[in-house]
Amino acid sequence: MTYSLEQTPRSFAFGPFVLTPEQQLLVEDQAPVALGGRALDILTALVERPGAVLTKSELIARAWPNSIVEEGNLKVNIAALRRALGETAGTLRYIATVTGRGYRFVAPVQSAPGSQSDAESRAFAASSNLPPAMTSIIGRAGDIGEILTTLSAERALSIVGAGGIGKTTVAVAVAERFAAQVQDGVWFVDLASVSDPTLAPQAIAQAIGLTTQPSIALGDLLDHLRERSLLLVLDNCEHVIEAAASCARRILADAPDVRILATSREPLRINGERVYRLPPLDAPPIGPWLQAEGLMAFPAAQLFIERATARNRMFHLADDDAPVVAEICQRLDGLALAIELAATRADAFGVRELLGLLDGRFRLLSGLRSGPERHQTLTAAIDWSYNLLSDDERAILRRLSIFPGAFSLEAACLIAGAQCDLAKTVDDLANLVDKSLVTAELSASQVSYRLLDTTRAYALRKLAESDEADSVGERYAQHLADDARTTAERNGLRPREIRPALAIAVAASGSSLHGDDRVARSPVRAA
Repeated sequence: MTYSLEQTPRSFAFGPFVLTPEQQLLVEDQAPVALGGRALDILTALVERPGAVLTKSELIARAWPNSIVEEGNLKVNIAALRRALGETAGTLRYIATVTGRGYRFVAPVQSAPGSQSDAESRAFAASSNLPPAMTSIIGRAGDIGEILTTLSAERALSIVGAGGIGKTTVAVAVAERFAAQVQDGVWFVDLASVSDPTLAPQAIAQAIGLTTQPSIALGDLLDHLRERSLLLVLDNCEHVIEAAASCARRILADAPDVRILATSREPLRINGERVYRLPPLDAPPIGPWLQAEGLMAFPAAQLFIERATARNRMFHLADDDAPVVAEICQRLDGLALAIELAATRADAFGVRELLGLLDGRFRLLSGLRSGPERHQTLTAAIDWSYNLLSDDERAILRRLSIFPGAFSLEAACLIAGAQCDLAKTVDDLANLVDKSLVTAELSASQVSYRLLDTTRAYALRKLAESDEADSVGERYAQHLADDARTTAERNGLRPREIRPALAIAVAASGSSLHGDDRVARSPVRAA
């Protein structure tokens, strides 16, 4: 068994900083500096060759081996490094940009294989590798407080929600506030980069500073954690859910003072897990009475305005435009990612034109170069979830997109089940709810289901591209016609009076299939 803590790791000293790459540790005057693993990899590459120009491709290959990433990811991490090193505009001390080529470390560096000092050992024990917050957090104070309270009492908690809703942002904020409750720090594990589930234990081990091999990673990890008190943040578990759940279960059993905070689009489903379903940001109601000042009481609108202003300092929202912004937030389901993407386009189109363009939301909502690739467009965010589904689950999701609003379990089975096993359809629907692609709405008397508008628009497009669009449309038209006939007969209408209701039902089914029912209902459009 090989631990980086028991070796004599390399160290690089510059200014008040000491970098120990094998421990993923940067210390400033004996105090740990919070930096993500990619930023530390980039810094290590630079200090290993001080004075030399490292090209952008070299640095990308070092921080993202065997991956294809955009140059914007490198710029974001260089910016984070400069902030962590105390550099501001006009105070260049460590990292210089070589225009058109790359970057160079310009400060003197003292390197040594060296032994670890007591101060560095203490710093490591109390440090963390949480990624730095890149933007302010809006509308999540209540969620963060509730999760903190639960995590203080429970050892395993999963933050679950749709892609782009803000799970990672909330988890990092919770972890920062929880750090004082654990002696050995909080450690962030980004599982999104793990393509092989069998490598999940090694990814966790590496994140907390262990050097090990895949075949013995889990055993080494458990040995290391057994006597420690810390918080593990397992981020983006959904694509390796079985492996993540297995690791979490073993850690909880073998390390009594370790807590786990997971983020995923579905629960881990392990004993002792508490699930917190992160809700969308509250969006303002749509109405002509709404004024610009009133928007700031709603986090979804506040996020839109703040991000639009950050993009263009001259952005100004008139009272007449307040209902338009409200409808944008409503149509984007209060999803933080979708709202941020839309806000980046407000300076190009204005909010009224932007609302009209939301019918093509998957072409419009793109443009962020920071963050993971799956969050740079709305399509990528939903693709990530859709591609993790089984073939049957994908088919059910496509068929359910025909419903413009809430629907019952009976209606779902009628439309989505077709001639399939109804028990299997019910099971697949439950899985889609678990995976945050279908929302279950509980009332005193019944449970209804619906798709978020963003998910529905995506699934409708998939349905239109499939070979079953016509048959699903016909089943939906028949379902509406049957409902209309039942309602009409219940109200005592004669047969000839039922025909107009049937015609409306059939027309509605065609409107729904083409996704334009929201246009007809929009009060802002109608105005």
